Amino acid sequence: MAAQTDAPVPPGTRRTVQKRSNDRQEAMTEAAARLLIEEGIDAITHRRVATVAGVPQGSASYYYPSRAALLAAAVTAAEDLRAAAAQTYADALPVRNRGARTTARLLIEVLFAPHVDDSVVSIRLDPMFTAMRDPELGRIMHASRPRLLAAMATVLGASGFARVDDVDLLAHFVSAALMSAASSGSEHVLDDAADPIARLLDRWR
Repeated sequence: MAAQTDAPVPPGTRRTVQKRSNDRQEAMTEAAARLLIEEGIDAITHRRVATVAGVPQGSASYYYPSRAALLAAAVTAAEDLRAAAAQTYADALPVRNRGARTTARLLIEVLFAPHVDDSVVSIRLDPMFTAMRDPELGRIMHASRPRLLAAMATVLGASGFARVDDVDLLAHFVSAALMSAASSGSEHVLDDAADPIARLLDRWR
């Protein structure tokens, strides 16, 4: 019996398969980033990511064999989205003197871009602290911090607070103010956190 030979591969087939593979992986990465930002770290499972991305569940396990790998991809994409959205938001602000409280709210919105509401601590801040306890995830998040601080500096400069000389300290204070407001049981976390941030900003006037 003659040996069976492989059928010739039609031109462009490998490229088409590779593109479909890349598209699926990109869709899963974007879905994981959105889930992490909108629902928190517990939402990052192979099943949820595959469902949101609209790909077979087996694809998620193929590209990200472990949950740790999936989380790393989610955090990387989410931090990139967060930093890019923060700078876009900051760059769009008209330059004018703003009150300390208005500026405080803007700083919160920029630091936790692309969107933030009163659930920011439970959905965004607590999961970020959890992620940072993992060495790999913490490294990813620390790498994006300079971009976030640059966006905050843009807000400060556009709002009449160019004298602020320690944006990193201010960023830590923003997170602490949000945690404090949430721990008090307040339903208005953003408003309550803005007050101490504004008092600190007034010291730089």
